[in-house]
Amino acid sequence: MCWFVNLFPHLFARDSSPGTMLPIVEKTAFTFPGQGRIPKGSGAPWADDPAGWPFQRASMRLGWGEVDVIDVIESGDAVLADTRKAQPAIYTHSAACFMLAKAEGLRPDLVAGHSLGEYAAMLAAGGITFDQGLDLVVRRAELAHATAGTGVMQVILGLPDKTVGELCRKVRRQVGKVFLANSNAPGQVVISGESAAVEEAGRRALAAGAKRVLNLPIGGCFHTPLMEAARRPFREALDRIDLPRLEVPLVSNAKAKVVRSGRRAGRLLARQLTSPVDWTQCVERLRSLGTTRYVELGPNKVLEGLIRRIDTRAVVAIASTPDEVRALAAAARP
Repeated sequence: MCWFVNLFPHLFARDSSPGTMLPIVEKTAFTFPGQGRIPKGSGAPWADDPAGWPFQRASMRLGWGEVDVIDVIESGDAVLADTRKAQPAIYTHSAACFMLAKAEGLRPDLVAGHSLGEYAAMLAAGGITFDQGLDLVVRRAELAHATAGTGVMQVILGLPDKTVGELCRKVRRQVGKVFLANSNAPGQVVISGESAAVEEAGRRALAAGAKRVLNLPIGGCFHTPLMEAARRPFREALDRIDLPRLEVPLVSNAKAKVVRSGRRAGRLLARQLTSPVDWTQCVERLRSLGTTRYVELGPNKVLEGLIRRIDTRAVVAIASTPDEVRALAAAARP
C-alpha cells in the first residue's frame, strides 16, 4: 500500500466492504529547494546523528579547513552571497535528507528540483552518486562565481510573468542587461542581471503595480545569458561522468521536460545555467503526470508555498531534519 496512507489518509477511499481501503492511483514527487534563505538550526540536528555522514564526507572532500558544511548551513543568510560555499552546503543537506528517506524505505514516483535543487533530484533519480553530485555543484559554484560578476537578483511579487518579461526587454534596450530568471509561481518572478538594470526594472515593476520588490541575498546573474561563459566548461565536467538511465523520471527546469536519459538530464543541467527556471511549469507538468503529493527535502522550506500556489489541491510534506524524515517513514508503516 502507498506509504502515504497514514500520513495523508484523505487520499484513500474505502470500497463497499467494511474495513477495506482502496488506494487512489496518485503519484508522489520528491522536490528539492534551491539557493534560498536557510532557517537557523537547519544543520545542527544532523551533527550527532548517524544519518549526518554526508555532511562529514562533504566537509572532508571540500577541504574548507576549520569550517565544515554544518557550520555553513548554521550561518544562515550570511553565507548565501558566497555561492562557492552556499551551493555545496545546500546540496549536501538535501542529499542527506533524501538518502535517509531512501534508507527508511520511502520512494518517489517522480523527482524535481528548483535550480540548485535539480542536482539533488538527479541523485534521487539514480543519475549520479553523492560524490559526483557534490563535485558538479562545486564546479557549478566556481564557474558561477567567476562569471557572475557583480550581478544581483530581485523577487517581484504581484505581476504576471509576461509583464515582467516585457519590462526586462525595455530596460535592456535603455539601461542594461536584466532578464527574467525564475518563474516561481503565479505572481512571483525573479529577475537577474547587472545591478543598475535590475534596480531600474524593479522600480518600473512597482510603477506597473507590483506589490513588492525584494532584493535576494544572492550574488550573481544566474539563469541568464550572462552565464554563457560557464556553460561550456560545465558541460566538459558533465562529459567526464558516466550518466546512466534514470531510475525515476525527472522533471527538468529547462522547459519542464520529463527526462529518463541521464545524458539528456546532464545536458539540461548545463542549459539551466543560462535559461530561466520555470518552476510553475515544472509543477504543472508533475500535476499532469498524476502527482498530488509532494515531499520537500532540504534546508529551505520555500517550495511548499510555491507548490500550493500553483496547485491548490496539492498535499505537501516537509522534512529537513533526521527526526522529520523518520517521522515520514514512521507514518508510512502499517
